[in-house]
Amino acid sequence: MAFAATALATGILVTFLPPAVPSGSAAAATVALLVQPAASTAARWVAGRYGDRHGSARLVVPGLLLSAAGVLTLVLTASQVAVVAGAAVFGAGLGITQNATLSLVHARADRPSYGAITALWNLAYDAGIGTGAGAFGLVAGYTGYPWAFALTAAAMLLALGPALRDAGRVTSGRRPR
Repeated sequence: MAFAATALATGILVTFLPPAVPSGSAAAATVALLVQPAASTAARWVAGRYGDRHGSARLVVPGLLLSAAGVLTLVLTASQVAVVAGAAVFGAGLGITQNATLSLVHARADRPSYGAITALWNLAYDAGIGTGAGAFGLVAGYTGYPWAFALTAAAMLLALGPALRDAGRVTSGRRPR
């Protein structure tokens, strides 16, 4: 669920951030679209190092919360600083969540299943990007961009329940299903 939430938001950000910012802030959208994947890449590396030492399960909830906070910051589309900062925070959360979820699905499967799991994970990511962009477009048409970003951040938090339940099972020693 956490991975799905961040994948949906990725499609939203890359598709709708440029038209969401006022025309005088177009440079901020361009910078934000550079900063977001850079932050994701750096966060994946940090999450991988942390996960190797302490396990990846502890990273899903913080990654999801960072992602949602970044999307919520995009409500302030008129502020160039908020647009770039929101993209950076979202990117960091996305990178953490990507690394943690992919590591967890591999840890929970046997080695012969790795190819299928990786393909499904990538399919889920790509489908999430397209679904997020499509759904956001419908919502933004009725609410405007700031409210649509706020609703997206709130919707992302729906994944907290399953993420917290999974994290509790991992820390208690029970293997999640």
